[in-house]
Amino acid sequence: MVMYMIIGMLALAVVMLAFRIYQYKRQIRSFARATAKRKSTDWNQLVTVDYFDKDILELAEVLNAYTDMHKELEKQYEKDRRQLKNVIAGISHDFRTPLTAAKGYLQMLEKSTDFVGKEKEYLDIAIDKVAYLKHLSDDFFEISSLEAKEEKLEISTLNVGNFLSECILQQHGWIEEQGIRTDFQLPKSDVFLETNEHDLMRMMENLFSNVRKYVKSYVGVKAFLEGDVLVILVENDLEGMEVPDTDRIFEPFYRDSARTNEGSGLGLYVVDRLAKRLGIETEAECMEGVFRMALRIKTGVCREESEKGRSGWKDG
Repeated sequence: MVMYMIIGMLALAVVMLAFRIYQYKRQIRSFARATAKRKSTDWNQLVTVDYFDKDILELAEVLNAYTDMHKELEKQYEKDRRQLKNVIAGISHDFRTPLTAAKGYLQMLEKSTDFVGKEKEYLDIAIDKVAYLKHLSDDFFEISSLEAKEEKLEISTLNVGNFLSECILQQHGWIEEQGIRTDFQLPKSDVFLETNEHDLMRMMENLFSNVRKYVKSYVGVKAFLEGDVLVILVENDLEGMEVPDTDRIFEPFYRDSARTNEGSGLGLYVVDRLAKRLGIETEAECMEGVFRMALRIKTGVCREESEKGRSGWKDG
């Protein structure tokens, strides 16, 4: 009889131990899922306790304390990040002011004084270098301002043909002066785009700035629809045998041996950053001596209006 009682008690103990082990494993799995969720989706996810054991409760408290600490660190990081962006934007703005003044004074000096020989050479070099620094500071200011911006974008409706015509007219002077051959293909019918006009204009200015640095004899601007995606192409032939690395062309400060002209290496990076801000895809390719940069406006962003409901194109 005693033996049966001992066996029964041992069996009960085994059952209770097995149940406790099961509860521990179940709670550990719950902690694992909560931790994985914090890692992949939500760092603010707290762990919950299903099995009220002292050790389990202590572990839950430690994990949740870690979560609270992470929240505070994340808040402080975001605060420091915003502060740093604002400081950089302020510095870049202040940096531009004396350069603008220096450039203006040098130009006044050039006009008011008849320099000859070495003096004229040195003055021209000074003007060129200050202009180059001004260009660098403008790009730096653009990036720092872009990084610091957190306000909601102002969206307006643009007529694509009218917008691109304005962009092209702004480049007319240097294109005509250098005798550049052109191929402009703009929509005949009205194609409308919902976007931020300022940012898109800045993108086009930077694309044309890049073209002007490296063009040989040809510039093209084309806009067309691929299904319900609007594609804007800006292309140019290349001087000599320059072949840019199209996989790196939108990286900040990208410059390789083929791209020898002075520049900050930030112009196309600004294009790519603004494109991401507007939800536009950027692409670059170089084929048969022609370098092409494409802006792809995704489905639902562009719309077309014409009498026949079909798009047409005209050559410029």
